[in-house]
Amino acid sequence: MNKRLYVGGLSYSVDDDGLRELFTPFGVVSFVKVIRDFHSGRSKGFGFVEMSTPEEARGAISELHGSIYERRTITVSDANSNDTLSGRAGGSIASRTGRTGTAQDARSKLSALGRAASEKGNSQ
Repeated sequence: MNKRLYVGGLSYSVDDDGLRELFTPFGVVSFVKVIRDFHSGRSKGFGFVEMSTPEEARGAISELHGSIYERRTITVSDANSNDTLSGRAGGSIASRTGRTGTAQDARSKLSALGRAASEKGNSQ
């Protein structure tokens, strides 16, 4: 078992210190990170915690998974578990919505739309 845990379903008001405080009763917390939006700085509602031993991580999962924290039911699992990677407890938007593509695909589509709009404007 990994010592790094995924924590989902967090209230947007939870910060790194609050998450550390939640996990400290289960052992030594060596790393905490609440993931924030790059532009707004607002929490995305999930984060990661690393405990010092796998036993401490198991204890934290056992006690905290499905519990209420800051009026929200939280998910706590191994950061490398299938739940985390499948999108059920995280994952990318593409994995949850079925939308895939690259930035290059998006630029190509936008370029084509721009050409079409330009051609339409020139023909009138």
